[in-house]
Order: sequence, then structure tokens, then C-alpha cells
Amino acid sequence: MRLYIVRHAIAAPHGTAGVADDERSLTETGIKKMKQAARGLRSLDVLPEVILSSPLPRARQTAEILIDALGKKAALSLTDALSPSGSRREVYEELEKQGDHESIMLVGHQPSLGEIAGELAWGSPEHYLELKKGGACCLEEVTLHPKPHGTLLWVLTPSILRTIA
Repeated sequence: MRLYIVRHAIAAPHGTAGVADDERSLTETGIKKMKQAARGLRSLDVLPEVILSSPLPRARQTAEILIDALGKKAALSLTDALSPSGSRREVYEELEKQGDHESIMLVGHQPSLGEIAGELAWGSPEHYLELKKGGACCLEEVTLHPKPHGTLLWVLTPSILRTIA
């Protein structure tokens, strides 16, 4: 399986008056930059069959931008496993439920996405990958048994994705 991991785009800052942390949405700048970054992913022929996303607005909005940019081929599924309170084990269980898909995209939050990438690529969540808001990475040959493992193909910052769009 090929696994794409994308951190949500720029959202309203923590502590924004009248907005609970779990309700923070993307800013106008975040939307604009994510649309450009998503076009960069499209130029790399990133075509996931399924996008699993945190249900929080900032991640869900990011996933919707990705679906629009990537041709709406991917099915979107919201899962609490990718919310900040979720766990890597729950994410791996969600991935197992997806069956034999050749490519899946995760959209969520740091530090959990970086820990997943680190565990897959380097065998330990302590060797996490720092993803910028709107940044992405790709792992191939991802397996979950007997232990999570994959090969890191690339890590791209949002500015690089916008440049290649």
C-alpha cells in the first residue's frame, strides 16, 4: 500500500476568542495556500483511493480541498482515530478496515501524523517526522503486520508543493 500523509492547512490560531480548539477552521490564507499545495500533489500524480480525515473542521476542510484538486476520485471517510485524541493503534485499525486499496491518504494533526510516519519509516514514533501545515509525505510498501513498516519516498513542505503546482 502507498500511504500519503497530509497535515491540515493553516487554521485560526489557538486561543481565538469565541472559538473552541476543536472548532477552529481554516483561514482564508490557509484555504488559498492549501489549494495551491493540492495542485502540487496533483502534478505528482497523487491519486488516493480513500482519504481518511480527522473530523475536526480544519482537517475536514483540508481533505475536501484535496478531493477537489485530485479529481474527486477518492472517497472521504472521517475518523476519530485521526483527531488529536486518537491513537496510532486506532489509525492502524482504520487502515486495516480499508481492505486492499493501493493508495490511502491520511489528513490530520501533528504530532500524531509525524509519529505515524516515524514509526513506519524508522521503527519508532520517537523518530517523528515534522510536517508543516499543509505539508505532505509519501510512504510505500506500507505493512502493518507483524509491525508497522514502510519506505519513506518523499517529504514536501507546503511551499515546495505550491512551487511545483
